[in-house]
Amino acid sequence: MGRSTREIADLAETTVNTVRHYHQVGLLEQPDRMSNGYKQYQVRHLVRLLKIRRLRDLGVPLDQIDEVAVDGDSSTEALRAIDGDLRASIERLQRARAEIQAILHGSTVTDVPRDSRTLEPACPKPTGP
Repeated sequence: MGRSTREIADLAETTVNTVRHYHQVGLLEQPDRMSNGYKQYQVRHLVRLLKIRRLRDLGVPLDQIDEVAVDGDSSTEALRAIDGDLRASIERLQRARAEIQAILHGSTVTDVPRDSRTLEPACPKPTGP
């Protein structure tokens, strides 16, 4: 027995608008319709929707989900690339946190450029009257 859009959205803990959006961007195939025009989602639609939701929760951009949501070498490569991006983001955020902690503890000065030569005046000092 098929499920309605509302039912499949509820089962996947998402909204009807999200399901419609996934149809619009081509991530979720359109189900068959009954004679009255209502969509009838099957188990395969729910499985696909749950997979999309899981990947989104992991931070995978919508435009990369098709690459990742299929089985095979291309999905492995795509997941490795996404993992690398996440690793780089985590490292950047950890550096930022360390700098913030240093500022909070007064062990660094935030206003002084690293190269002290930039503090020298651009114009020579005036000499005498």
